[in-house]
Amino acid sequence: MIESKNDASRNLEKALQALEQAKQRVANEKKKQNEKKRKAENHHKYIMGGIIVKYFPDCYQVYECAPLPYWQNVGVMYG
Repeated sequence: MIESKNDASRNLEKALQALEQAKQRVANEKKKQNEKKRKAENHHKYIMGGIIVKYFPDCYQVYECAPLPYWQNVGVMYG
């Protein structure tokens, strides 16, 4: 009887360990998928940025202008 309890507790420990390993595998796979997606999105951003600079340089330039008065800055920040 004692041996059956020990066997049951060992089986339970093995099952819990297998569950934790499965959770870790799922988390690692999600992490890999997110990394892959982020890498593809960043690559697309860099490619599109290069196309804009090459073919539409006027759109990419930052126009220098006088700073906005305080009341207009507030509208821009909170608008």
